[in-house]
Parts: sequence; C-alpha cells; structure tokens
Amino acid sequence: MPLPLDGLPQQERERIQTDLLALRIIYSERYGYASEWESAETHVPTHLRGYFQQRLNFYRTAQRHSI
Repeated sequence: MPLPLDGLPQQERERIQTDLLALRIIYSERYGYASEWESAETHVPTHLRGYFQQRLNFYRTAQRHSI
C-alpha cells in the first residue's frame, strides 16, 4: 500500500518531515517532556534549517495564543 507522501517530490517530503519534527518538539515542550531542538536540528537537511527555525517560532507563538 503506497503512502500518501510517496508521490510527492523529495524536496516537498523533506519540508513536510521538517515541519512534523518542529511540531513534535513543540508538543514535547508544551507537555513538559524533555526536548532538545538543537540536537533534533542536526537531522534537518542543511538547506531547511532556516525553515525549521521559522516553524519552531511559529508554533511557539501559536501555542502562546491558544492558552
């Protein structure tokens, strides 16, 4: 059974995976679990690290507004 992301270009899949990683880190922070985004950032492709930081900041801001 093919996964829904299989048909997407590699660059788009990397972007989605980077976004999901940022979400996991914010989820961990929100519920008090240890999360080391600095070490997680090493798993992000170099060309997407700026995007990763943007998503972390976006989700942190969104978290503050939803509380």
